[in-house]
Amino acid sequence: MKDITPKISIISPVYNAERYIVKCLDSILVQTFQDWELILVDDGSSDKSGVICDEYAARDSRVIVIHKENGGVGAARQTGLDAVTGEYVIHADPDDWVEPTMLQELYAKAVAEAADVVICDYYVDTKKKTSLVKQQPASLDAKNILKELFQQLHGSCWNKLVKRACYNKVKACFFPGINYCEDLLFWIQIYAYLDVKTAYLNRAFYHYYVDQSHQSITANYSRSFLKMSYAVIEKMEEIIPDSIPFRHELINSKKMSVKYEAFEHPILTSKEYRLVYPELNCKIMEKNTSLINRSLFYLSCHGFYHAATKLYKIKNKLSGHYVR
Repeated sequence: MKDITPKISIISPVYNAERYIVKCLDSILVQTFQDWELILVDDGSSDKSGVICDEYAARDSRVIVIHKENGGVGAARQTGLDAVTGEYVIHADPDDWVEPTMLQELYAKAVAEAADVVICDYYVDTKKKTSLVKQQPASLDAKNILKELFQQLHGSCWNKLVKRACYNKVKACFFPGINYCEDLLFWIQIYAYLDVKTAYLNRAFYHYYVDQSHQSITANYSRSFLKMSYAVIEKMEEIIPDSIPFRHELINSKKMSVKYEAFEHPILTSKEYRLVYPELNCKIMEKNTSLINRSLFYLSCHGFYHAATKLYKIKNKLSGHYVR
């Protein structure tokens, strides 16, 4: 009897992506590696995304569509994760696209090195240019990769092929209600609890599209986003075990990022800002950024939030961009 279990499962959480999704789906259908299944999770789209998904499923039996009520990207990824049957799993977001040999080369690398996870480089695409982003870890040791996921490694699920048995072992999941850094939280569960064998492939296949007119944090930063950031950090404190020697360092680095984002996007009162992780107010000058940024950041934490953020905006207008 022929084994019908696919080698690779691809999860794509879909929400109102009718403008982009055809390019994404077409790039998957032309993969040189053909032993895959694609789980499209239509997360309550109000446009034609769900119809487009169904059309592709009618054309190719490897495409499976799940329609659900809108619950956010985290819940959509989990729905896909619950449905996969492949030996390995990877994600592809509907506004992005992939090179034709991506699955073939990632799978070949996984088999050749008996790897649990394969990490590769990726491209950032805008309307004006394509940029290569290297993702080579300094060391392939699992705990080092955990640390680098808070630094230079992107926490995404779309440039990492992972063996399904890994997340089954630790019951790694995407948490309901968390729709920001949901992928980073997934990888924390893998790398904090397993001695994962990781391979790095010195190639880029995934095109991460950035619509510069709708950059997520810049365009949508709000109190609800800040609340979501708090929820992410609470979950990190819950899932990163005390046995990780640099646990405190990881959590504080994320807290500092949240505090800095609230500085860059001034929506709080001065008192509210001082209460954003106040234990870090005395550590502001340690942040790895320019002296002027550190000074403004320091002032914002000590009663001069609005004045400091206004000066920061003026400085950035004069320099033409944000500098961290």
